Amino acid sequence: MLQCHREGAVAVFTLDRPKARNALSRQLCDELGRALKQASEDESVSAVVLASSHPSVFIAGGDLGELAALPMTLEGADKVLELGSLTLAVEACTVPVVAAVSGAALGGGAEVTVACDLVVMGPTARIAFVHARMGLVPAWGGATRLEERVGALRAMELLLTARAIDAEEAFAIGLCNRRADNALIEALRLATAIAAHTRVAIAQLKRSIVSAREARRGDSLNREASAFRSAWGSAAHHAAFDALKAKRRGVGSPAPTDDTSAGSLTDS
Repeated sequence: MLQCHREGAVAVFTLDRPKARNALSRQLCDELGRALKQASEDESVSAVVLASSHPSVFIAGGDLGELAALPMTLEGADKVLELGSLTLAVEACTVPVVAAVSGAALGGGAEVTVACDLVVMGPTARIAFVHARMGLVPAWGGATRLEERVGALRAMELLLTARAIDAEEAFAIGLCNRRADNALIEALRLATAIAAHTRVAIAQLKRSIVSAREARRGDSLNREASAFRSAWGSAAHHAAFDALKAKRRGVGSPAPTDDTSAGSLTDS
C-alpha cells in the first residue's frame, strides 16, 4: 500500500494501490502519516518525495468503499474530516515534502497535493478540485491552501467549475514549481538539491514559511471543516453519491462526473 525507500538523504514514499487508483483509505492515510512522522524524527532525512506507482494517477481521492459505509450525518462527516490529519502531517513534517504528480490528483488527492511544500508535475498530470460535482466542499483544508497558492480569483474558479488543469496551466498560475517529462526524476533532483544543505537550516526555513501561512489563515481551516459538515448529507450530496454508486453498478443515470471528476469518491 505504501512503499518506502531512501535515495541518500531523501525519503521516497510511493503510494501503491493501483487497483484503487491510490484512493485514500484510512489505512493508507495512517501509513503515510506514520511515515511522515518518522521522516520528521530521522536526522538522516532532509527531504521527502511523495510519488505514485500508478502511471496515470497520483491520488484519485477518497475511498468510495469506506465512504459509502459512513452515515450521511455529522458523525459521518467527522469521520471524513479525521482523514485530514494527513494534510496536517504533511505540513508538520520537519523537512520539505515534494509531490511528484505523474497522473491525476483529484478531490482529496488535489488537497494532498496543495499541502505539499513543492510540486512537480509530469506531462499527463492534472489537478482537479472536483468536490462541487459531489455536492461537497474540500474537507481537509484544500480551499484554504489553494487560495494561498494561486490567489482568491483563480481558487474560486477552480473550486466552482471543478475543472481539471494540466501541468502547463498549473505552472502558469503558481500551483506547481516545475514541469518535467518524468515527474519522479525531477522531484528527486529537486529534493536532492534541497538535501545538500544542512538539515537544521532546511527545517528552520520550512517552519518559517509554514508559520507565516498559519498566521495569515487564522481559523480558516476550522471554517472550512464547518462548511464540509454542512454539505455532507445534503440533498445535492445524496444525489451525486447515489448516481456515482449506480454508475459503479452499471445501472441508472450516469454520475455527474467525467474522467477527471470521480476522485473525491472513487473505487476501493
